[in-house]
Amino acid sequence: MRRMRTYNSIWKVPRMLYGIQNIALPFPVSYRQVGFFFGGVVLMWILNKFPPFSFINLWLVEYVGIPGFIAWFFTRQVLDGKAPHRFIMRWIAFKLSAHDFNRYMETPKSKKPYTYSSPVAYRKLNYTAKEAEGGSSDD
Repeated sequence: MRRMRTYNSIWKVPRMLYGIQNIALPFPVSYRQVGFFFGGVVLMWILNKFPPFSFINLWLVEYVGIPGFIAWFFTRQVLDGKAPHRFIMRWIAFKLSAHDFNRYMETPKSKKPYTYSSPVAYRKLNYTAKEAEGGSSDD
């Protein structure tokens, strides 16, 4: 399927948050960054019940540093031309897929291995490492 290029993304200006309740933020953040930050806070709150995160008693690192890194990573970085969360989802789907395809359709698994009806002949190559580098064995 061919993708049609349009200029719609030019008119989609990201909404920015400059302050909360008349308190100015040090730098403007988008709503997407805020969402990833609070998602990271919830994730840390859940992981704080299990070791090794339960051994960390640094509130600033747990609830500001790590979620801040998560928000920065998922909004600023690009993995293989995709957003990191989409890359991770596609990687998991790839690892869980069958890997046996013929024209994008899954091939059926045969119960017994294929056997040749006639004898199979092959030639065994015999050479040393010196010959593989380009030298001859007649030296």
